[in-house]
Amino acid sequence: MSKKILIFGNGQIANFYLDHYKSSAYEATIADADITKFGEVAEAIKTHQPGIVINTAAKTNLEWAGQNKLEAFNVNVLGAGNVAKACDEQNVYFIHFSSGCIFSSADGKDAKSEDDEPNPSSYYGWTKAWSEQIMPFERSKNFEYLILRPRQPVSAQVNHKNMLVKMLTFSKFIDTANSGTVIEDLMDWTDQLIKKRATGIYHVANVGYTTPYNIGLMIKKYILPDLEPEKISKAELDKMTPNTRVDTVLDVSKLQALGIEVKPYEERLEQIIKQLGGNLRAMDKAAVKEALEKTAEASRQRTVLNNLYPSLYE
Repeated sequence: MSKKILIFGNGQIANFYLDHYKSSAYEATIADADITKFGEVAEAIKTHQPGIVINTAAKTNLEWAGQNKLEAFNVNVLGAGNVAKACDEQNVYFIHFSSGCIFSSADGKDAKSEDDEPNPSSYYGWTKAWSEQIMPFERSKNFEYLILRPRQPVSAQVNHKNMLVKMLTFSKFIDTANSGTVIEDLMDWTDQLIKKRATGIYHVANVGYTTPYNIGLMIKKYILPDLEPEKISKAELDKMTPNTRVDTVLDVSKLQALGIEVKPYEERLEQIIKQLGGNLRAMDKAAVKEALEKTAEASRQRTVLNNLYPSLYE
């Protein structure tokens, strides 16, 4: 198999993969192609001759997807299908990113397995569920594909798309159970899944769950000591946000059954938030301000901001 990896998408996870594979035996490239155009996708794969294609491209904003259903469908479903078709025709191992938000969990004990029936509560969630269904449609019997379902990806990177960076601006937090995916760990899991040439569907999240309120307390401990996280109900949050937020807890026993080590979410969160604090303090203040103000602009539409986050760049 070729040691080249071609990545579709140019967001947080795509660029994590790009950086991750710089120090490996693989040669990773982000494709310059519109996945809604099959010809561009097929040509990109033909040009780069990868052994592996990873599709992270998607319209992920819940509000936007709900308001722009046709475009969201074209990218998240038909676009994913284009990449799958091109990989099948050119005999390339394909990794597609779906999402854990195709499920809704009642509480922390209601962990969803790969065999559970999706029950999306948003149009975006439906597009990700449909993208999974289109993977085997009209494909050859030899088509090898892997579907990954992460949940609320987080990292120690100062990136406006990082959920933890967004939460640095929050003042109110719900206390409901949710799984999460530490992206640094996702890189290692992906390496092992590729090595095993895994196919099918896998949940890629850390073991267990936490709550946004607990994350708020960790942010207070390691980054914003004067923050007093306010605990609110899910009903109160739903009044503030344009779209109802889903709570999802994922069962990752299938991933563990492959012999892959999956560390506890709360343990890794504490480590990652501590690292994020160090990264914020080490960064140029102008860059920190740009990241925080960019995420704050979006956060103002769905929650009440705290007045402490500017202290991280002032």
